[in-house]
Amino acid sequence: MTDVSFDRLFRAIDRDRFLDQYFDKAPYYEAGAVRSVETVFSWSHMNDLLARPKLWDGHTIEMALDGKVLPAAQFCRPGHGRQGESGLRPDRGKVTALLQKGATFVLDFLEGIDPRIASVSRALERLTGANTSCNAYCSWKAVRGYASHFDCMDVFALQIEGEKTWNLYEGRFPEASFVPGSRPSDFTAEQHDRMKGKLAQQVTTRPGDILYLPRGLYHDALATDTASLHLSFGSTPAVGVAVLEMLAREMQGQEYFRKRLPHFEDRAALAAYLQGIGQTVNKVLADPAFHDFVAGFQKDRIFDKVADYRFPERDTDGYFFVSRYAPVVQGTGDGLTVTHRGQTFQRAAADREMLAWILEREEFWLSELSEAHGQRGEAGRTLIQALIQNKVIFPVQV
Repeated sequence: MTDVSFDRLFRAIDRDRFLDQYFDKAPYYEAGAVRSVETVFSWSHMNDLLARPKLWDGHTIEMALDGKVLPAAQFCRPGHGRQGESGLRPDRGKVTALLQKGATFVLDFLEGIDPRIASVSRALERLTGANTSCNAYCSWKAVRGYASHFDCMDVFALQIEGEKTWNLYEGRFPEASFVPGSRPSDFTAEQHDRMKGKLAQQVTTRPGDILYLPRGLYHDALATDTASLHLSFGSTPAVGVAVLEMLAREMQGQEYFRKRLPHFEDRAALAAYLQGIGQTVNKVLADPAFHDFVAGFQKDRIFDKVADYRFPERDTDGYFFVSRYAPVVQGTGDGLTVTHRGQTFQRAAADREMLAWILEREEFWLSELSEAHGQRGEAGRTLIQALIQNKVIFPVQV
């Protein structure tokens, strides 16, 4: 499964409606969303990965039983890594004994190991604008692996084999993130039980089904009497705290922020200085250059993983990310009017086919565009420039 796009992961909903009605708002379930799910992952694929023992240790494998994450020592033994370093390696006997008790078995970091899973992760990164990781969850009995909880990322669960019953609750922790005080680990089981609220929906996922859960939504899941294998893709957004960290770095270079704080007894002077900090920060936050800097930070988090290497080719090529918001193209034979996120610009009628080709994709290489539509020379270059200027496409690699 390569060149994954939104419409290869979802069939009953388009991208605009998903973003408008569900993303970061409400759970979404779609039965049979992914055709030929075995091309993404399978039990045999799982076994093949586990047959590469140097990939796995107490950090990249997790097990849970009866609502508790188990210490790595309960399913690992002392061993050595690829470079001879000491660490905990999975112990087949311990793992098997725990599985027979109904434990859930989890493999981490699959997006960094498997190209098919990486292609799905990249598609979700383009959709969410956030780093996306992938874990495989295996469970065999109707025994609860994980207690009711919320996640700090948006979760896209893709059922691969068997069935899993998901309980979705009314409770949602506001703006859950990996910031102290807003992480699942910051609360006791009793607190989670109070905050999760009543059962709102129960969904049973089968092979090819997708379930989307917005971050913060309380849920838990049980395998049925069949062996269950699902992939969990987690998209972790950058949050406002990251902007504060950027501001702190920005302000270090400004003389005002290196001034001595007035003495605590000089409250009027201290208040005036603190108000000055606020005014200076507000100026920075209102500066379009800082807006560009923050947008660049967001783009860099996903763009460095978007473009593939193309060995043995070594020629310079352009690579572009297409906006997740589809523009509206109108016009006759005389010309085209393109409207994108409130901005309108004009293009020649001769651009229609090339523009349509671009808008059918989520990403593309410049060489692919040239191969499909020929070398249009300056006309093609001006179209690309207009699309970049109006943020319909974003250059990733040029």
